[in-house]
Parts: sequence; C-alpha cells; structure tokens
Amino acid sequence: MKKLLLLAAAMFLLAGQSVLSAELTILTENLPPLNYVDNGVLVGPSVEIVREIQRRVGSEEEIQVYPWARAYKMALEDENIILFGMTYTKVRHDKFKWVGPLATKRDILVAQKGSGIKIKDLEDAKKVKRIGTLRDDTRGRLLQSQGFTNLEPVSDEQFNAKKLAMGRIDLWAYKIPGLRTVCDLADVDHTAFEEVYHLREIDLMIAFSKKTSDAIVQKWKTAFDEMVADGTIKNIQKKWNLKLEDDPFPEIKD
Repeated sequence: MKKLLLLAAAMFLLAGQSVLSAELTILTENLPPLNYVDNGVLVGPSVEIVREIQRRVGSEEEIQVYPWARAYKMALEDENIILFGMTYTKVRHDKFKWVGPLATKRDILVAQKGSGIKIKDLEDAKKVKRIGTLRDDTRGRLLQSQGFTNLEPVSDEQFNAKKLAMGRIDLWAYKIPGLRTVCDLADVDHTAFEEVYHLREIDLMIAFSKKTSDAIVQKWKTAFDEMVADGTIKNIQKKWNLKLEDDPFPEIKD
C-alpha cells in the first residue's frame, strides 16, 4: 500500500510539472508605444514586462506578432494561448483568464485639425461619414454597441493614421498613449490631428485562453505581483517614459 501511495504521489507531481511546462503560444499585436515592431524587432514596455515574467517562470517561448483579429480568435478558441495587451472589459471577463494590468489607456476620437468637426456626444459622432477603427478591437465594438453604422475597420492602426491624414476617414477611434508613436511609424504628422471626444479610460492586461490551466496563470500572476512589489514594473515604466516622446505611462510624474 505504501508503494502504491508513493507511486500515486510521484505521478501527481509529474502531472503538475507537465502542466506548468506546457508549451505556450504568446501573442501580441503591433500596438505602439506599448508593444510594437521597430526595424523588424519587437519592442516596448509591455514586451519587456512579459519577457521578465517569462524569465522568472522559466518560459522560453518566442513572442509572436499577429494581426489583432487572428490573435483574438486564437485566444478565444485554442489551448495555452497568451495574448497581451488586451483591453479588459466586462464582456470579456469570463472569456479569458487575466493578469495585470500592464497599462491604462484613454480611448478617444481624433479628427484632422481644421476639419470643423465638433463632437459633444456620441450622437454627433454618428453623423460623420466614416470612422476608422481596428478590426475586432474593443473601441469598434463599443461604438457598434451604441448603434454606429459608419465604421471602417482595418487590420493595422497605421492605416487609420494614413487614411485620416488623406481625408479618407473623418474620425479615428484610437487611444492615448500611442497616438504620436503610431503616427510616427506611419510617417504621418501627429500635430495635424486633435482629440475631439473622450470615450473612456480602461486597463490593458495579459489575457490567457480559457483552456490554459489555472496553475500556469497563477504562476504568471505571482511573478507579475512580485514585479510590482519589488519595483520592476515601475522601473520599466519610467525607463520607457524617458525613452519615448509619446509617454506610455503619462500617469507617472517622476
């Protein structure tokens, strides 16, 4: 009986190790300034935070950059998928498992300076001809839920920056931080744009597919919480605020 108990305990431990060492697929999108591709290299404060978590938990998987719609579908349907930074919403709460936040953003509507567009409420925004959004992004979903029918989704926000600069859309649903960086990457003058409406303030998180084990999620959460406690997160945030003119963390003053 004692041998059987020892064998069962050993099998349990091996099963636990197998779960914790399961191969993960780690995804993100091109979402400056938090995670973006610069000269073929994935960079940004969210990338640095995730890689430090990986170092602490012993995860060696490469982070892959996918179009948002494809990455989101994988995170919804597949096993052991990590997708960052995903906007946390009540609608998404039960669809994923969560660690974070990585950052806080402000969703806004942007127009060309001198366009004459004045937005006092969402009903005014419904009257313009075209609003640029990102395909399957929460800003577009928010506007759709409010009855908008004038949305033009694209696969990359740099397209929206270019379309607004060329007058091919009237408004762009985007965010702060990030407006200046995505305009720079698209070779568009960000000073030609202005915020005309504030939509909301919301957190960006690390999302795990529902088919990811709780043990893996807890391991990542523990590492993240330790990084908050030991100052690693704050140091990364300060470093990137100094590095980028488009402050990723405008709430940090020192």
